[in-house]
Amino acid sequence: MEEKSPITNRPIPQQALSLVTKQLDSGESVLFAVVGDLGLDGKYAQTVLFVSEKRFFVTDASLDGGIRAYVHTDVEKIEVKRMYGNARLSVTFKSGEKCKAFRSTYAVASLCDAAALFIEHMSTGTADLAEELDIVDATYEKMMSVCPKCGRTLLRPGADCIQCQSKKNLAGKLLKYVKPETGRLLFSLLLSLITTGMALVPPYITSILVDDILPNNNKEMLNIVVLVLFGTYIVQHLIGVFRGYMLRVSGDNIVRDLRNDVYRKAQYLPMKFYDKTSTGSVINRISGDTATIQGFMLRISQEVVVQFFLMVGIIAIMFAMNWKLSLLSLIPVPFVVIGARIFGRKIAPFYRRIWRRWSAVTSVLTDTIPCVRVIKSFAGEQRAVSRFEKYNDEWRKVDIRSARITTVFPNIVSFVITCGSLLIWLVGGNWVIDSNGAALSAGILVSFISYTSMFYGPVNFFANLSDSYQGALSSAERVLDILDTEPEHDFQKGNIPEKIEGKIEFRNVNFSFDRTKKVLSNINLVIEPGDIVGIVGTTGSGKSTLINLIMRFYDHYDGEILMDGKDIRDIDMEYYRSRIGYVQQEPMMFSDTIFNNIAYGVPDAPVEAVMHAATVANAHGFIALQPDAYDSMLGERGVGLSGGEKQRLSIARAVLKNPSILIFDEATAAVDSETENLIQTAIERLISGRTTLMIAHRLSTLRKANKIIVVDKGEIIENGSHEELMALKGKYYKLIQIQSMSEQLRKDKEEANFE
Repeated sequence: MEEKSPITNRPIPQQALSLVTKQLDSGESVLFAVVGDLGLDGKYAQTVLFVSEKRFFVTDASLDGGIRAYVHTDVEKIEVKRMYGNARLSVTFKSGEKCKAFRSTYAVASLCDAAALFIEHMSTGTADLAEELDIVDATYEKMMSVCPKCGRTLLRPGADCIQCQSKKNLAGKLLKYVKPETGRLLFSLLLSLITTGMALVPPYITSILVDDILPNNNKEMLNIVVLVLFGTYIVQHLIGVFRGYMLRVSGDNIVRDLRNDVYRKAQYLPMKFYDKTSTGSVINRISGDTATIQGFMLRISQEVVVQFFLMVGIIAIMFAMNWKLSLLSLIPVPFVVIGARIFGRKIAPFYRRIWRRWSAVTSVLTDTIPCVRVIKSFAGEQRAVSRFEKYNDEWRKVDIRSARITTVFPNIVSFVITCGSLLIWLVGGNWVIDSNGAALSAGILVSFISYTSMFYGPVNFFANLSDSYQGALSSAERVLDILDTEPEHDFQKGNIPEKIEGKIEFRNVNFSFDRTKKVLSNINLVIEPGDIVGIVGTTGSGKSTLINLIMRFYDHYDGEILMDGKDIRDIDMEYYRSRIGYVQQEPMMFSDTIFNNIAYGVPDAPVEAVMHAATVANAHGFIALQPDAYDSMLGERGVGLSGGEKQRLSIARAVLKNPSILIFDEATAAVDSETENLIQTAIERLISGRTTLMIAHRLSTLRKANKIIVVDKGEIIENGSHEELMALKGKYYKLIQIQSMSEQLRKDKEEANFE
């Protein structure tokens, strides 16, 4: 126990640790532990599930002796049953006995799932301990992505905690966007200092007005003072207009560069990032969060300096006028500073919650607005509205909770500051009255009160800066989550082979998305140049994952994938993908012209080449009927075209690339028989002489395939020609039989309806 610390979701209670240590055999150690929060009696209690190589233990005060041990190999079945408000680990032993071993809230239910899976595999006595522990470790890493220092939840496992990392590093990452605007910002700062100095003039002139001009009825001096103030205000506001324009230009440049970098990085992020992050969240980061950071950086680079110099200038003038009143005016400052620290700690968690709620609202928008046809076809308008209103209301509730803090604190600060002003009125007024103006004149008192009011402005600014800081910190975390995420690895950029023939080879390939469950296991496969390979299997068997690995959408796999004898990770990624034509099941079209959609892979393609590609794909006919033919604009995601038309444009896009390898991911899955025939004809024209991989549910589309691979539960279970697999009478044979029966029933039904 002391030599090897177990994987755990939170610190293990010392009493539970002592109990399990006494039970361990020589050489046995705890591998991992789940610290729960419910006892078997259903009452809140701190319980622990310990798992070792041979046994698992449960410490619970409701048990005799506080602990119970179970042997892995005695277990017949173990599962986590989720009930209302809690989950229960239930065990069935080979002896037929059943028991409820462990209980917890949903907070640790996923960890209990991992423990149950580990115990189930270990109960066979043949499981690989290292491999099973790796799965458990991945589950804990996924569930417990928190900062070890402050406990803050991280956006992704392994991410730096923005709260704990060096603020110097954080500032360095963001200030590089400010550097190009340094000259303009420094000039704006100089203008700010000029306007700040001008702002200090009127209160001083007020004292002259009250003490000298008004008592002496000096109209000439009055006119001069008014003209001076008028000129000061004109210059101050003209400079303010020019400064504001320059800051707007600088701010726009900063946010443009930041957004460009975030969007550029988003394009090169690996697919595993998008597997876990919604598109609505990414859009929100590029649009809203960058603007928040922009505003804060400008505020720091300009207002903080201006407010600081204004505060210093006012304090200097106030002490020069009357040091006693100046000390009185500083009394509220400690209370404001202490309050600001408390406010900062209270408001910080809300910004993350607000962003999450708003990100959920954005995700609903990005899901439902593009899918409005589906919503209408299923009469789901009210459901969509209800869903949006639900998430929007959740955002409102969190925002209102934060508003209780964000509105109360500024008003408390204002109240404390007002009390400070009243203190000056009270003490200063008494001095003026008692000394009849000898110790303190009325003009100086009025001027001092004006300076005090101005002094509390910067104090108020710095007190409320924490609010802006926490908002910017929260936005920076999300933006840096993209900027700091490791991009796709182009291991051998610039390593371009003379030609890709199209020989594909898988050697002992295993793949898992998050290390918790294998999606592909022990894949060994050779595809020769020019082979037409059909990939079949039930939904979720791993067909598309196989294609994703060939496309290099994922690189974290075990084993080797070779192209013409070279590891695909040793080939320049851009060149490698440029030699593959990929036709998806759901072809994605851009909101652009038909011509540009076809020419997406070859932007400088001549008109003749684009038209030839469209002809090969059986698309030229319907394109010519469009109002502007090839210059017709498509709506979002190709709105305005049928599914078959979009699929043929997708094939034309692949034709234009003249690829060495073609991949069709169920290209005819969602079209009618006539359109399928058109698409099939286009495919047959295209695949001649090229290595082709075709995923298909309709097995009739594989009539040209000379090799068929059957995938089931992540493994290749059958491999051969159509005739060989039919003779084998295995999985492929059963799939053919099922589809033949379904097709016959459909034809019989059509004939009956016709009669």
